[in-house]
Parts: sequence; structure tokens; C-alpha cells
Amino acid sequence: MLRQYLDLPRAVHILCLGTFVNRAGSFFLVFLTIYISEKLHLDEQFATLCMGIFGFGSLCGSLLGGQLADQFGRRAVMLFSLLCGSLILVSFPFLTNPWTIGCVIFLYASTMDMYRPAASAMISDITKPEQRSAAFGLLYIAINLGFACGAGIGGTLAKFSYYLLFFGDAATTFAYGLIIAFMIQESLPKRKPAAFTFLTDKKQTSANESTDAKEAIDANANTTHQVSMRQAAAHILRDWPFLAYCLGCLLGAVVFMQSMSTLSLHLKALDFTPDQYGWVIGLNGILIVLFQVPLTAFLARFDRMKTITTGAIILGIGFGLMTFARSWIEFAGCVVIWTLAELMQAPFTQAVIADLAPVAMRARYMGVFTMCWSSAMMIGAPLGGTVLKYYGGSTLWFSCFGLSMVSAGILAFAQSPIRARKPAI
Repeated sequence: MLRQYLDLPRAVHILCLGTFVNRAGSFFLVFLTIYISEKLHLDEQFATLCMGIFGFGSLCGSLLGGQLADQFGRRAVMLFSLLCGSLILVSFPFLTNPWTIGCVIFLYASTMDMYRPAASAMISDITKPEQRSAAFGLLYIAINLGFACGAGIGGTLAKFSYYLLFFGDAATTFAYGLIIAFMIQESLPKRKPAAFTFLTDKKQTSANESTDAKEAIDANANTTHQVSMRQAAAHILRDWPFLAYCLGCLLGAVVFMQSMSTLSLHLKALDFTPDQYGWVIGLNGILIVLFQVPLTAFLARFDRMKTITTGAIILGIGFGLMTFARSWIEFAGCVVIWTLAELMQAPFTQAVIADLAPVAMRARYMGVFTMCWSSAMMIGAPLGGTVLKYYGGSTLWFSCFGLSMVSAGILAFAQSPIRARKPAI
């Protein structure tokens, strides 16, 4: 069971180590809404709006990071993102003006999230198709092991000073940058000067333009030719199975994002303290650390898309049941259920993208997929905050159940065409 993880390339293990270090200090996003509403005494709707601003910045950073990582290299983008992001974060505790806070949140998010598609593309570069579920599963374990430590530590630090949260987050982000600088080599495949034959190729006749372009892309899907931003966009917009898959994941991400935004406000209304919220949400990370490895090994024998779709259904059940939760134990039970959904989806969602993406557009495909989470934060956090404020928690959690069922339907619809695609090597 452990052999598939031990046999992964050394660079994957190093990336996972750096991710753990970074996530163990990732207090900023977890406690952002509580900090703004409780420490700065700003409106709770503004607090969830800040989560939306973070999401918009993340969306921009994901797209830009994917483009730059395919053009200039994965390592350079990750270094810039992590080192600059840590410097921006240091300034945040000294901000009090709402407009300034919003601008810095956008700048921080757009800078930090440039590294995500670059890191995902690097893992795809250095692993074989059959290794990718294990590689992304191990990365997710590192994320959640760090998260499990960070949520509890952050809740404790928040009782002393919120400044400690931001400085600690900046320090671990900078440390991750140093790990990349000294221990990781570039993985971007060497590029040939010629480009794909796309819709923009002047040699094609107008009558056969669409068919010929599609065939040219398919024929060169696993080559390392350079692809311009316009050519990549044209190809991605024609890849409807990929876009349908992203839409299904986006809706699930909107639901999951409530755990990072409105859940803290909902628990606050029920007289939960910040450290109690930290331990409730930290349970999610603990369960993933304990069960991700054996469950991934077990689920690897089943069809990926069916597993991901089933996970979407369980996600809805877990969040829907929070309609009736009132005590710590009841919320913990709900966390267990939707964590099971996360365990079923997390190792496989990015592995599907890695298989679908042509090598020359790998980081850009990862960037578009990362946009699902960025968009979920941009849309889901403010929308969830509005629903919570005007309609209450019961309506919010029941809506999460319905949205998860729609997500499962879309993923089920995309199963067959995705299954028919040959993985990119």
C-alpha cells in the first residue's frame, strides 16, 4: 500500500514537504472572516465579501500562473509567488481601511495562487499516468496534515494576538520558497520552436478549418511544441468534456468553500469560540491524514469518475445535515461525512486533469481547473454570506445539498467522454 507513495520521484516528496510547512502556517484564509468581523469590527457581510475578493485574486493568479509556468517554467513561477506573497502578507496586520484591506487581499491572492498550477504541472511532468493519483493524493495529505496542525495552532494564537497569525503565515510561506530555491529543479519539457496547427493557422482553408485544427491538436497532444495564449484558449474552449468536468467541480467547490467562510460565522452565532471552530474544522485535516493513504489505495481499483461523482453526493449529504446540527458533536459528525467525500475526490480530480491536458498546455489546464476553487471563493463566499445573513443557516445548508446534487449530475454526464480520452504522458 505504501510502495506506490515511496516509489514517487524525489521532487514529489520535496514538494509535499514544502506544502506541509506552508500549510502548517496558513492561518490567513482560515481566520480571515473572524479577524475582519471580530478584531476590526467590520460588517460580517464585508468579511465574506473579502473572501470573494480573495477568490477573484486567486482566479487571476491561477490563469496568469498557468500561462507563465508553461512559458517560463514551473520553478520560477513558484519562487516568485511564494517569496513575494510572504512579503505582502507581512503588511496586512497594519491595515484598517476597508478599501486598502480589499486591495491587499486581491494582491496577495493573485500573487500566492500563481504557484498552484505551476506545482500541479510539475507533479504531472515528473510522474507517469499510473502514478498521478498517488502523487496528488500524497500532496493532499501534506496539505491537510499542515491544515490540521495549523487550524488548531491558529485558533490558539488568535487568543493572544492576530498579528502572530499573519507573521507566522508569512514565515512558513517564505520557508516554502527557500525549499523550492534549494531543492527543486525545473521540470518544464524542452520546447520545439514550431507551434501546433490551430484554428489560427493561415495555411488552412476556411472550409476545413475546424476539422483540420482539431485533428492537428489531437495528433500533437503529447508533443512539447510551444502554444500561444490565444491558441491554448481556443483549444480549451472546444474541449467540452474538460469544461463540463470543471463546472461540476466548481459547484462542489462552492459548497466546500462554505467550510472556510460561512461556517465560522454560523458557529459564532451559536456561541462557538474561535478556538472551538479551529478544532472543528481541524478535524477535517486529521481525518484526511489518517485515512487518505488506505482509502486511496482501496479506491484506486474503481473508476475515477464514478468515485468523484459519488463523492459529490456524499458532500451534499454532509453539508445538508448541518441544517440540524447545534452541538460540537453534531457538527463534528457532519465534518466526518463531508470529509469522506473529500477523501473520495481529492486524489483523483487533478489526476483526471493531468490525463486530459496536452503536455504543452498542462499548466494552463491546471490553471483553469484551479479557477474552480478561485471562482468558488469569489462567488460562493459572498453568496453564502448573503444567504446566511438574510435567510439563516438552515437555508444555506439545504442549498448546499441541492448544489451538490447538480454537481453530481454534471460529473455523471461527463464520465463517458472523459473515460474515452487517452492520458497525456
